[in-house]
Amino acid sequence: MGNWEYLPTDLIISISTCIARNADYIRFRATCSSWRSATDNRPHHLPRQIPFLLLPGETFTFYSPSENRSYLIPFPNGTQYHFLGSSHGWLFLMGPTTSLFLLNPFARSMIALPPVVEIPNLFDQVTPTDVERYRGFMDRGDRLSTIGFWKYLLHKGKLCLDRGSTGFWIAVAFLKSGLAFYRPGDKSWAHAGRYWQFADAELYNGQLYTITRGGILSTIDLAGSFKEAVVVSSSPFLFGQDVSIYLVGSAQDLLLVVRKYSYNSTGCRKTIGFEVYKLETEEPGWTRVNKLGDQVIFLERGTSVSLPASKLDGFEGNCIHFTEAYDPCEEDKYKGMDIGCYELEGGNIRQLLCCSPYSESAWPGPTWVTPCLW
Repeated sequence: MGNWEYLPTDLIISISTCIARNADYIRFRATCSSWRSATDNRPHHLPRQIPFLLLPGETFTFYSPSENRSYLIPFPNGTQYHFLGSSHGWLFLMGPTTSLFLLNPFARSMIALPPVVEIPNLFDQVTPTDVERYRGFMDRGDRLSTIGFWKYLLHKGKLCLDRGSTGFWIAVAFLKSGLAFYRPGDKSWAHAGRYWQFADAELYNGQLYTITRGGILSTIDLAGSFKEAVVVSSSPFLFGQDVSIYLVGSAQDLLLVVRKYSYNSTGCRKTIGFEVYKLETEEPGWTRVNKLGDQVIFLERGTSVSLPASKLDGFEGNCIHFTEAYDPCEEDKYKGMDIGCYELEGGNIRQLLCCSPYSESAWPGPTWVTPCLW
């Protein structure tokens, strides 16, 4: 048998392009230095990956459903960081003080963002009661409580990628009032939608769509002004209902997923169902979708994804996989997490079998994360 290390370069490249999973591609490149140097560390041929489930704990533990195994990736200072969301394999993190950054644990890459204190209009909706609530903790230098204060002002973050434009990305921070944006090369955060509280944003077909908690859909001008233009002013759900909303870009449509809750005797909420709508573009408005066909939706805290179930091992179409919308309820976090699979036809919710719903740690809240090698 010949020495595998000295395979012709063109043969190594040809073999590598037949690999369909991130984990297998990493193993392939780790075989030896000649295989690693012959292959691309940014393998754009890889198809959309099945999301991993990020589980609570002192290390980043990612469960791979297709392999039925977990990957442990240590991270310094453990729970000193607050998890704001995940998008395209990147985690949006805050801490241990007021720093903000994007971390790709799969590619071991990090992008520093301007700190949270530099976001314009961040304190617009802060009241004296808010300040007094956290002043004592902050004066004592309690890091976790200090992060809790900033978390109160900045409840979500995500990375938006334009797959049709190589290298374009924009970080979006969701404030108590409005949105903040940061693009590569910018010196500071920009701000838009000052008087609204937004629930989600999605870069779809080259256009950034945003939606408020009340269901108002807008577009944001990314050319420089960040001007907001309302697309749909009427909401398909009643404002004030116990819901969370998500924008999801699919191969055919921009979808609005409405997640409905009920509350138990301790005030903790549990998911009881979903409604799905698609955006009509000729006469802008929402149309109810009763079937997803072959599509399966993974609701992430940052960027949710819609993938064809026929190309995913072990997954069925017409389903929505969900996890905690935000941090587990403090009184209920040891009694089972709000995590499962919703069958759109029939309205059944079944427990995910890949992990226990019980955990001694609630950080970070379990969430789907789509692995990416760059």
